[in-house]
Amino acid sequence: MRVALVGARGHGARHVENLLRLGHDGVATFVGVCDVADVDVPVPSYPDLPSLAAELHPEIVVISSPPSTHRDLVLSAFALGCDVLVEKPALLTVADFDEIAAAAAARGLVCQVGFQTQGTGSYRRLCTLIGSGALGDISGIGAAGRWVRSDSYYSRASWAGRHGEDGTLVNPFAHALQNALLLADVEERTDINVEMELFRCRDTITADDTACVRITADGAPPVVVAATLCAQTSLPPVVLVHGSLGQAVWWYDDDRLTVNDHKMAVAPPVDLLENLIRHRQTGEPLVSPLAAARAFTSVVESCAKADVPLLPARRDGDRVVLDGIDEVVVRAAEKIATFGELGCGFGR
Repeated sequence: MRVALVGARGHGARHVENLLRLGHDGVATFVGVCDVADVDVPVPSYPDLPSLAAELHPEIVVISSPPSTHRDLVLSAFALGCDVLVEKPALLTVADFDEIAAAAAARGLVCQVGFQTQGTGSYRRLCTLIGSGALGDISGIGAAGRWVRSDSYYSRASWAGRHGEDGTLVNPFAHALQNALLLADVEERTDINVEMELFRCRDTITADDTACVRITADGAPPVVVAATLCAQTSLPPVVLVHGSLGQAVWWYDDDRLTVNDHKMAVAPPVDLLENLIRHRQTGEPLVSPLAAARAFTSVVESCAKADVPLLPARRDGDRVVLDGIDEVVVRAAEKIATFGELGCGFGR
């Protein structure tokens, strides 16, 4: 299977490594890269996708470029007859999501979204536990993330820290949001209600660096995701599934799952690009299809429309710290509560 990559820098470098691995294993042929800058890759590099396709004829295109470029690049790949693996956030508006979904259907092509944690064995095991009733009635899904990010985090790319294209839930903790929506089984619904609390602690950015969102829908457990990039100490992001028969705790970055404090055995992870290749060859179901990112895209669009007030925070060297936020994000996930309901002093 012939695969091309758009965007080989930043996170795209991981795709370069993966494509080289798949080439070594005989799974895919890494034919070339598109990037606006010079990149050090062992395959031909082109300035745009049409010029690459004219010479190298890819069958799959992996897109790891800035989020605002995804819509046009996916449509361009579809026009060339290619299936797509696009990094998250796949699209920034529901209108673009619907356009891409319709274009894929019209051409008989597919789009996989780069939520790689959906390929983990811990995710599949957790879905099985919820579906079998092992956790009882689910009363809520909470997710918490707290990371320390220095000034260099916002200078890594021109779109970093830009409201409408970046933000706590849109990019660094997108997996926390998407995973919670999936576990609540609202990922494809159009009738979700979104309550948003977005804040920034840096006056040099316009996007949020601290956020809490609650998503509700009829017949579904409520979802609360709370996260910050202004923590005192980093904590691996965690998803909590609150059930009448117990609680599941899932550290998705570590592919680790416990239920009532008992560690669960999990299967090996599934690589999203390998899964997409097998889908083309054998019809294997996609692990992270575009359809499952509809509610996520709706929240992303809500983030772009929300106000992002500036909070007083303290500078600690090359980072900014919001005192007390470390505990608040965890409590929000545990209590399925917003910042305002927790009385932390800055929620609405």
